[in-house]
Amino acid sequence: MNDNKILMKKYKQYLLPSILTSLALALNEFVDCMLVSNLLGSDALAIANIGCPVILLIAACYVLLGNGGSILYAICLGRWDKETAGKVFRLSLILSAVGGVLFFAIGMLFKGTFTEILCADKELLPTFQSYYHVLLYSAPVLMLTLTFVSFLPPSGAPVIATIVNIVANGTNLVMDVVYIKFLKMGVEGAGYATITGYLIGFIVMLVLMKVRKVRPVSVPLTRRSSAKRKGGVLWLIGRIVAQGAPAAMLQVCFAIKYGFSNGLAVNYGGRDGVVAFSLCLQTFSIASVFLLGVADTAQPLLAMLYGQKDYKGERTVLKHSFFLQIIFALGLIAFFEILPQTIAGMYGVNDPEVLRLGKTGIRLFALTYLPRGIGIQFMRFFQVEQRRIYAFFISLMDGLLVLPVGYFLCELAGLNGVFISYPISAALMLLVIVIINARIYMKRPKDYCGISLVRKDSGSIANKSFTITDASEDISNASEQMIDLCSEQGVPRKLAFRVGLLIEEMAVYTRQHRTDEGDIDITLRLTEREITINFRSIGTPFDPTTGKEGDIPENILMLKSMASRISYDYIMGMNSTQILIERS
Repeated sequence: MNDNKILMKKYKQYLLPSILTSLALALNEFVDCMLVSNLLGSDALAIANIGCPVILLIAACYVLLGNGGSILYAICLGRWDKETAGKVFRLSLILSAVGGVLFFAIGMLFKGTFTEILCADKELLPTFQSYYHVLLYSAPVLMLTLTFVSFLPPSGAPVIATIVNIVANGTNLVMDVVYIKFLKMGVEGAGYATITGYLIGFIVMLVLMKVRKVRPVSVPLTRRSSAKRKGGVLWLIGRIVAQGAPAAMLQVCFAIKYGFSNGLAVNYGGRDGVVAFSLCLQTFSIASVFLLGVADTAQPLLAMLYGQKDYKGERTVLKHSFFLQIIFALGLIAFFEILPQTIAGMYGVNDPEVLRLGKTGIRLFALTYLPRGIGIQFMRFFQVEQRRIYAFFISLMDGLLVLPVGYFLCELAGLNGVFISYPISAALMLLVIVIINARIYMKRPKDYCGISLVRKDSGSIANKSFTITDASEDISNASEQMIDLCSEQGVPRKLAFRVGLLIEEMAVYTRQHRTDEGDIDITLRLTEREITINFRSIGTPFDPTTGKEGDIPENILMLKSMASRISYDYIMGMNSTQILIERS
């Protein structure tokens, strides 16, 4: 019998959609900028890059609510608390709609100040001001759509999230050509294309959810619940914001460091320096397809496992995520070191000086991806683990270390200092994380499994996970192993046999109600007061707790008579059943 096979199947099912989602976003930015550059020239590419901080601030808002809300939503589902999960979903959407309108209003109120701060090149300022207006128009659409999409993976529908992003960004690219080439709308056409794409994407999302019968849990905010007793709506808003703050600050810091780096590029390289730095940012988007795709794959699964206190499952998911981060980062470094001129050529950059600067920048920038990918994976993991201050600190380091490092290096190396400041800052960030993790682990080695700071299940006497296949002997073997384990830990023989019988009956029931063949993950957790058995399987939902007594199969009636409590939910596309037995 293997360990956590269902969990790893689900991880693999989520990995491709997450990477494709990141690919759709990055490819849109990559091709979008390439189209703008080829259709309108390198000045338009520079304007689009100057507007990047505004886009990142919009992203910070929907990440704050989407990422924070979806993590909390997955944790609540893992705890079988659907009521609080439903309130989190509804409240996140309301906040995103209100936030989009506020972003637009504030941006318009202070448009003169903001545009002058962002655009240091006075020749580009008039055109950038027009483009800035369009970016503000996009805020309400992007915030509502992408906050909603964030809840689809923990609702078991990562493929719909991927389709929405592909449709939205594909439409965006088509409309780029329509608005810029045929309607002669200039660089503003790229902004209007984005708005059109995400409006279409939102409509497609609603249609697919109806066809596929996907409905994220939603509960009216006026209904009394445990959340109400803990502080109601304001308490939930605080939890959502606190949960999403590290990821949102990552976007805010992106805006700060990119704006700062743009300024350095202008000062030390002029307009050629800005274009070269723009090329580096585009390679950054390509790298994010894989590095952020892996982190996005792991996070909802880690949140669900954290809610279920399945720390062994967390170790399994995190180990695979770090492995993939390293493999993808090394591949990306090799790619950009070998083919920097190809990347520059895609954007129509033919000027010899710009090409020289761009090739150097791309090669230096590529060294960022390995330390940064690992650092961001740590940040996402600590978000889930409720180490929010630590995760927030990592996001600050990721963004703000570049400022002093870049300023110092530019004094020494000119424009190259802008490029090399990114890998050096990422390496420093990872070094600080390793040092802090090592200190925490050394102080409490009994609580953690090494410097990754994955928790040990200190509250249990024994914790065993395994997977049973369709082999006929697997169920009986699993039952016998659990009986022996319980007996070894001092559980009375009669109670140990009851555990074995419960495992057999639930495994048989699961096999009978699956529409296809597949494995079953089983986790047994033994504490002083209770024994908890968790079952996971992939397939059509089935609920062993519903139905009138005459309609319930005999083995489920037996389970109910022997268990203290049986809980069921369909979590992230998995049938999840928990059986609890009180020891006294």
